[in-house]
Amino acid sequence: MNTTEKSRRALLLGAMATCGAMLTGISTAWAQQGPGVTDKEIKFGTWMPLTGPIAAYGVPQRAGIEAYLKMINDRGGIKGRKFELVVEDNAFNPQRTVAAARKLITRDEVLALLVPNGTAQSAATFDYVLGEAKVPLLNPYAGAGDWYTPPRANLYGALVLYENQARALGRWAAKEGHKNIVVIHSALAAFENVAVNVLPGAKSVRADATVERFPTKFDTQDYGPIALEIARKKPDALVYILAQPEIIRIGKEFHAQGVKVPQYTYSPSVANSMLELGGAALEGIRSVSYTQPVTLETAPVREYRDALAKYFPNEKPDYVSLTSFALTKIVVEAINRINGPINRTSLTNALESMKSYDTGIMPAVSYGPDRHLGATVVQRVTAQNGRWVSVGAPIDTEKNW
Repeated sequence: MNTTEKSRRALLLGAMATCGAMLTGISTAWAQQGPGVTDKEIKFGTWMPLTGPIAAYGVPQRAGIEAYLKMINDRGGIKGRKFELVVEDNAFNPQRTVAAARKLITRDEVLALLVPNGTAQSAATFDYVLGEAKVPLLNPYAGAGDWYTPPRANLYGALVLYENQARALGRWAAKEGHKNIVVIHSALAAFENVAVNVLPGAKSVRADATVERFPTKFDTQDYGPIALEIARKKPDALVYILAQPEIIRIGKEFHAQGVKVPQYTYSPSVANSMLELGGAALEGIRSVSYTQPVTLETAPVREYRDALAKYFPNEKPDYVSLTSFALTKIVVEAINRINGPINRTSLTNALESMKSYDTGIMPAVSYGPDRHLGATVVQRVTAQNGRWVSVGAPIDTEKNW
């Protein structure tokens, strides 16, 4: 081999080594940073109803998530990175939710989906999000019994199942002496699947309890005829598995007709706005709640109120924003526990390592490889003088409390 050939060979080997180093660097950087993570930023995506019939949930939910992330950002972020949240309005529509999921994953390249809203709406994305794209969907403001049994890869939740809540409502009504219960629910599968659980809850207390389900069209505007028909059945307790605006409408109809029957509902209804708009018609309504009262004078709840006042001064403290604040806190804590590269795998691994993590806002959560739903405990509350107040100690919805 002459001198020229040796020189060419040296140049070629040098170039190959440089290229290899570059590729190794790119591979290492990608493992460390992407998708959705750079050396300065961690990007989440989410969807919620900011318009449409239940925007009353989406607006405070967004405030709760962003208030927590902004607070952490102002404190310097996590591991030298600050958070960005890309929000899509799904208008509580499954098709729009699927489109939002594809945009967030393919165009925005988010690390994970954080506290998205809607049971049927989020479920419509599972084939793509969990199956094809394999993107973590974390602590949705939604849930159904078949989501977590058996555990699905990349799907983790911290809200007690609506089915469990309905069973608790039936048990609560029966323990208060009621046996002729009517459950009024939206005529959609997601609501019906919840409503059917009131009966076994009531039967677990008293064998003579009867529970009649009364389906109504979603987003019904005129509940006058419906309230009149139900009143003729002479129930001694009413359970609402409805969206918040519907509960306000039917509650007012019963009030106008002079029907004075104890009313029960589940956690999506626990919002200050419902009591403000429902007024006297919803005084005394009972519910189960994910969190402690927003007025509680503890450090974690005060931190929430301070963050909300700073970043969303037009939003009043509310259970919806408090819940989403706590759900976001759980995911940020998981990121804080990651040692090494921050990516989708390390995030879900960190989440599964969390045992009895206490946000100070909602009951402690625990995850694991075989436990993707982190909570079963709720707090009972009732409306008194236009405010939600706690009733007794927290209850475990998987036990006969």
